[in-house]
Amino acid sequence: VEYLNNYIDLHKIRYHKTVDIQFTMTITNNDTVAPLLFIILLENALKHGVESLSDSAYIKMNLASKDQEILFALENNFDPAEIGEEKGIGLENLKRRLDLIYPNKHELTISEEDNVFKVDLKIKTG
Repeated sequence: VEYLNNYIDLHKIRYHKTVDIQFTMTITNNDTVAPLLFIILLENALKHGVESLSDSAYIKMNLASKDQEILFALENNFDPAEIGEEKGIGLENLKRRLDLIYPNKHELTISEEDNVFKVDLKIKTG
C-alpha cells in the first residue's frame, strides 16, 4: 500500500497537467499478497491512460480486504486513438504470476468499454 501511494505521489509531481487519482482502502485484516502485484495495473493506467490524455485523465483504485479475500479494483479512462497495435507484457506477466502464486484462488476480470478500462482482482487469502 505504501509503495502504491509513493508511486502515485511521484507521478503526480511528474505530470504537468491535472490528473484525478483516487485511491481508497478498506483493510480490515493483516492480509498479505505477493509483492508488487498491483503496481502492474497502476503502471498500465498511467502509461495507457494518463499519458495518452491531454485533460480529464483519471484513475480510481480501491483496495479492500474482507472474509479472507483481497479485492483490488482499478478504473481509468484513455484515448483510443493513442493506443497502438503492440501489446505489452505487463498483464500477461500478472496473469502468469497469479496462476503460479494463487492457483484456483483468484479471479481477474478485465474490461474495456466507452474509453474506460476496468480491472477487478479478487484473491482468496485463506
